[in-house]
Amino acid sequence: MMLHVILGAGPAGVIAAETIRKHAPRDEIVLVGDEPEAPYSRMAIPYLLMGNIGEAGTHLRHNGDHYQKLGITLKRGRAVKLDSTARRVQLDDSSWLGYNRLLIATGS
Repeated sequence: MMLHVILGAGPAGVIAAETIRKHAPRDEIVLVGDEPEAPYSRMAIPYLLMGNIGEAGTHLRHNGDHYQKLGITLKRGRAVKLDSTARRVQLDDSSWLGYNRLLIATGS
């Protein structure tokens, strides 16, 4: 079993986690995002500000248990250090996450 860690809970990270789940149903997947809200699309914010959609319309997945149902762990935190030799990443709470595969999907 592989442990996949994805840094970035935006559209790229969410789609990557869902795609990995399709192809590796037993692997462990941890999606790391540094915001307290559910993963959302920043591209939808102008529509929210204009009043065209409500806040829920910005969420990438609308069911609160979406990630849990897929067996994807959503972890709050920000990566502050990467040790590629030891295959681990340190989060801002000083915890370390080991990984077999790491995807950095933090946007640009």
